[in-house]
Amino acid sequence: MNPPDRLKKKYLGCMLGAAIGDALGKQNEGLNRKDILGMGIVTDYGKARPGCPGEKLRAGQYTDDTEQMLVLAQSLIECNGLDAGDFAGRITKWGTDAQNDPVRKSLVGPSSSAAISRLNSGITWKESGSEVPSCGSAMRAAPIGLFYNTLDEIESKAALSSIPTHNSKGAIAGAVAVAVAVRCALWEKDCFEIIKETTGRTSKYDMALAKKIELSFGKKDVEPDKVFEEFCTSYMVYDTVPCAFYCFLRHFEAPENAILEAVNAGGDTDSIACITGSLCGALHGVDALPEKWLNGLENREMIEHLSNTIFEKKQRS
Repeated sequence: MNPPDRLKKKYLGCMLGAAIGDALGKQNEGLNRKDILGMGIVTDYGKARPGCPGEKLRAGQYTDDTEQMLVLAQSLIECNGLDAGDFAGRITKWGTDAQNDPVRKSLVGPSSSAAISRLNSGITWKESGSEVPSCGSAMRAAPIGLFYNTLDEIESKAALSSIPTHNSKGAIAGAVAVAVAVRCALWEKDCFEIIKETTGRTSKYDMALAKKIELSFGKKDVEPDKVFEEFCTSYMVYDTVPCAFYCFLRHFEAPENAILEAVNAGGDTDSIACITGSLCGALHGVDALPEKWLNGLENREMIEHLSNTIFEKKQRS
């Protein structure tokens, strides 16, 4: 396979992997790991378990994690790069529509909801972001790592992409971490190099998050029950992002296992698995993702179209 074809497959793998992880993980969102293991781990698409935020969604349907990622991808394509004002406008429309949808309204996180309300009230995107250090901007940041070619650009644009909805130092650092790691995975750097580059850039925004991501590398050979209990699996960026890195690093050569580890972690499983899937897909490419997951994913063709469009834009430039 020639290099451009291989890279195209990695772009596809990143965005489809994110959506797959999200659609699988939504089945366990909000449940604790002990209960998940007791009921039986999730290995394929299905309806979310009763009481989960996504219980009204169809099997193979993803949540707001992927929806926001696709909004960001569309803005990058239309503006030929990150225009924070354009992205803020698009995320406001998306959030307003989601909040008016009886099926999707429970999926919009509290930080995003608060920011969208402020944006709708006329507050500028520079001042609308929540100060809660949740993972909403990290879970959607993968397209930044696909669109920009240099790590300096990726770092600065990922940080900027967070501000309209998530303006805490932790949330901004989480977006930087995911976008930088995606680009490092595209370049097929090894575990150590990915963590070194990611934590080095993340530490400029939040040292605590950088140290916990670094710890995920040190814990990659420790059993998941111990790690998830120690790290916690809440929707806070300090939990979600390091857990995703742990799953990715623990099964560095086995993307299916990495995604399933995240899906069954407990807590914010859709976001943990979404981030894990994006990293696995960027490293290994779409061919490493199980065909049954690709075939059962809702809106697969649309995601492929956006991925291919970003790739073609970058090839032309």
